[in-house]
Amino acid sequence: CCGDAASPADGSSMLSAMLDGSTDGEQALLLRKMAKRDTVTKLKALGELREALSAHGASWAAELMPHWVPHFVRLSGDGSWQVRESACAALGQLASLLGRQLAPHLRPLMAAWLCAKHDPHGGTAAAAAAAAAAA
Repeated sequence: CCGDAASPADGSSMLSAMLDGSTDGEQALLLRKMAKRDTVTKLKALGELREALSAHGASWAAELMPHWVPHFVRLSGDGSWQVRESACAALGQLASLLGRQLAPHLRPLMAAWLCAKHDPHGGTAAAAAAAAAAA
């Protein structure tokens, strides 16, 4: 639908975040896996992210959010519907954990999120709509 509206999620922002200590090792590893080209690796990383969000809670999610946004923008335009659907499901989980803390990140998220809500694959559109309802 909308393609990559923002710059691709490369490792440079993640590396600088690791160096200044704003992200922990688990977050950095998950973000690095999500930046890979392989669909299976992305799906595993998104599944691990959802497990980590359940285990760590809202404070961990709040630390992850600034680094997650460019990855979501990239993943929401992925060629695989499974990756798009899983990314939207992870965003929904983040939105339900963060609540109003999501507000500062809405502007860069909205274009990709709206495109995902109108995805040709029904599961992806449903996951994006559920994420919007959770926010």
